[in-house]
Amino acid sequence: MSNAPIPSDFAQLVDLAADALGTFVLYATDDYFAEKENLLKPGPAEWKEGAYTDKGKWMDGWESQRKREPGHDFAIVRLGAPGRIHGALVDTTHFKGNAPQEISLEGLVAPQTATPAQLLASTEWFEVLPRQAVKPDFQNVVKAKAPSARVTHVRLRIFPDGGVARLRVYGAVEAEARTFWRKGSVDLAAVENGGTIAAVSDQFFGPPSNLLLPGRGVNMGDGWETKRRRTPGSDWCVIRLARRGLVERVELDTHFFKGNAPQATLIEALDEEEIGAEGVQSLLREPKGWQTLLARTALVQHRRHQLEPDRPMPVTHLRVHIFPHGGVNRLRVYGTSLDSPAERGVLEQLNALDVDAASRLFLSCCGARAWAETMAMLRPFGSLRDVFSAAENVWWKLGTKAWLDAFAAHPRIGSKQKGKTQSAKSAAWSKGEQQKVDAADKLQRAQLLKLNEQYFKKFGFIFIIFATGKSAGEMACLLEERLSRSKKAELETAAVEQMKIARLRLEKWLHAELET
Repeated sequence: MSNAPIPSDFAQLVDLAADALGTFVLYATDDYFAEKENLLKPGPAEWKEGAYTDKGKWMDGWESQRKREPGHDFAIVRLGAPGRIHGALVDTTHFKGNAPQEISLEGLVAPQTATPAQLLASTEWFEVLPRQAVKPDFQNVVKAKAPSARVTHVRLRIFPDGGVARLRVYGAVEAEARTFWRKGSVDLAAVENGGTIAAVSDQFFGPPSNLLLPGRGVNMGDGWETKRRRTPGSDWCVIRLARRGLVERVELDTHFFKGNAPQATLIEALDEEEIGAEGVQSLLREPKGWQTLLARTALVQHRRHQLEPDRPMPVTHLRVHIFPHGGVNRLRVYGTSLDSPAERGVLEQLNALDVDAASRLFLSCCGARAWAETMAMLRPFGSLRDVFSAAENVWWKLGTKAWLDAFAAHPRIGSKQKGKTQSAKSAAWSKGEQQKVDAADKLQRAQLLKLNEQYFKKFGFIFIIFATGKSAGEMACLLEERLSRSKKAELETAAVEQMKIARLRLEKWLHAELET
């Protein structure tokens, strides 16, 4: 993910802030001398002797101007992969007389669509790395006392000002659980889903972690490449999949490897749930004990190969052999994720509920009684994926009457109930949206109420919207836009929004059960 070596303290971790994963610097209080985007550039910081801009010395990093008032500078970064942070590399290389004295790092869980204004206003930031001194012109390795809670965004604070060449945030990827609850195949090896490299025989020219990066490699140096073997055998790397799953297809890409592609591959598998974590560790570098997932198969240069396993089997680790040596650009392992032991426990509880209790549970997710009762009768479900798949299938088969019942279960935005104004939270908005409307000025509140009355008068049902990540102002704009549509089109749109809400509520229930 970067041309710079990973600090030994973080050798088995992923740079959650790697540019290749889609990390983005959203905001900086000041980047007068050098742009905030430089923090994420791959490779080490450059030095250009005698190079100046009209603002000052050219520097390869993020650099703020000298503060003339109390306070300090900071930058907000949206991580390319969410996860639990174990530490960071705060690199001040070439910043000798202009490095910050101290730094700290904070984390936050927020939607990927969150704006800088929303992130700045959040009160949910928490400390990941406490305030501490850093050295100038130095690769400062900063370790956390314990892995952080899951984060999607980080805020790097520098005290009081100055320059940082590079920021690397090392941790364990923790993808959204819904990634593995959706219908269809998922890339079980992708780094953004949590796939990692567990062992490798050789990585002389390029690390195997490149195999798991998104997209296709940009050149031959952007893959896994071994040195030339002068002994019999093969080179190999072991991939720990993001989730235990059934592999349906392996995509092995020798893109750009024209004179040094391997001649063949062989893929073997382990199931940690079957043999245990200790068993996996003992077999990582052993030639025996693995099951064959894909028998030895010929490869050619500069081509994306589509490979199908010889037979289905649950796997957690794959060992990819290349014969006799060479380079591979990318690897994709598409398959169906299997529920974890904890998820299977929750599913067993759901399946064991009596019909009335199960109906009440589903009714709390969607106000259509026919939907809730049908879902209760469809049990037992075989997996959490089956639950979510059934939720959508049932919803769309039931049709208009059930949809209107679900809509009617939500109070209108701005209506009065028990002496209180009903708003976002009870009107099919997600948690936290109540505060958004409460903070809206009276004019905006009045506009929402007026538009909602017009909507109900025209369509005969209340305005339904999946509101996560949307401001009250955005709600009003969408409401006004949807007022111009036909009743048939709007009914279908509202049904789509209602299903999103039901799915989110199911997910929240599952998360709550998994945490207990």
